[in-house]
Amino acid sequence: MFIMAVCLCLSALPVLVLSATPARADNYLNFITHLWPRAKEAGVSREIFDAAFAGLEVDPKVIALAGTQPEFNQTIHAYIDGRLTANRIAQGKAMAQRWKSWLDKAEAQYGVDRYVILAIWSLESNYGASPGDSDIIRSLATLACCTTKRPELFRDELIAALNILQEHDITPRGMTGSWAGALGQVQFMPSSFLKYAVDMDGDGKRDVWEDEPDVIGSIANYLKQHDWDAGKRWGYEVKLPAKFDFTAINDHDGGPASAWAKLGVMRVDGQKLPGADKAWLFLPAGAKGPAFLIFQNYWAIKTYNISDSYTLSVGLLADRIRGIDALKGSWPAQETTLNHSQISAMQTKLKALGYPIDTIDGKIGPSARTALRSWQAKAGLVADGYPTPAVLQKLSEAK
Repeated sequence: MFIMAVCLCLSALPVLVLSATPARADNYLNFITHLWPRAKEAGVSREIFDAAFAGLEVDPKVIALAGTQPEFNQTIHAYIDGRLTANRIAQGKAMAQRWKSWLDKAEAQYGVDRYVILAIWSLESNYGASPGDSDIIRSLATLACCTTKRPELFRDELIAALNILQEHDITPRGMTGSWAGALGQVQFMPSSFLKYAVDMDGDGKRDVWEDEPDVIGSIANYLKQHDWDAGKRWGYEVKLPAKFDFTAINDHDGGPASAWAKLGVMRVDGQKLPGADKAWLFLPAGAKGPAFLIFQNYWAIKTYNISDSYTLSVGLLADRIRGIDALKGSWPAQETTLNHSQISAMQTKLKALGYPIDTIDGKIGPSARTALRSWQAKAGLVADGYPTPAVLQKLSEAK
């Protein structure tokens, strides 16, 4: 039965245009052949399957991009400056008026701040102007069959993309997005589309490519399903007292905002902090940069993209579109950042010194910041949890 099934799949395969290297073409054909049983089991019809792969070939651009390992050394300040432009802010305000009725509905239905929806929409696709033009089926098939990075993940995402086609939300060649498989104006991966995309305007399709109400509703639904705290802000810029005890951060992070107020932390606009809400002190550039008290909605935004640079950019862009003034705090004149390998080295050293580190992943997460602050305090440094080359050098010498 297995041999017969393979033969049937081979005979039913659409005609493929295979201009890549012979080895990759063979891998691609073999991959599609063996994908069909999985797709069928997932509820995909033969008609949809054939239409999805008709005329496709391995995408050499995707292979080239997947094979690169760029080091991102851009500081958070530079990242934010590149996204909080006057044009983006003005465009956001214009879009707030243009799509007011749908933003009203999204806020009422999902409880998500309209300005955060607009900021994410802006950063993901420039309000649909830059959603990516790669064929998603082709990209995911190439990633799954012909690259070595997480092939099973991309295979599963390809099955999810086929399910989207099966549900008639979009046509095969209309399913476009980034080379890495993110869809349309919202840049959902296919599995996220199936979970979170919504038909906001009720036309029978979840269209995140050309239907702006569906885009707005899908972003709002995503955030709601990731524990958005309705009616609350993502965070506030704050100022610290002159002799702030940075060692207190480890004990107070995740505590009520009222506890931070007792330590002398104040909103820069002079307004009162929401006393009972859980809050974390975030110093993106260390003790010498601007300070923020962040709340649950910061973490909800961060599930969209795990980068603090991205998350803070969304929050600040949302504030500027809302009409809040630019930051009061200033960024360090000589701001520096560590690359992936340096952060991994820092995590490794901290773990060797006995500090709890969740994983060695080259990313500055809560456990890494907590561990670094503890070591800084022990070493007599400002315990702000901010990694710099100088801090890393001193840490490397620690015993």
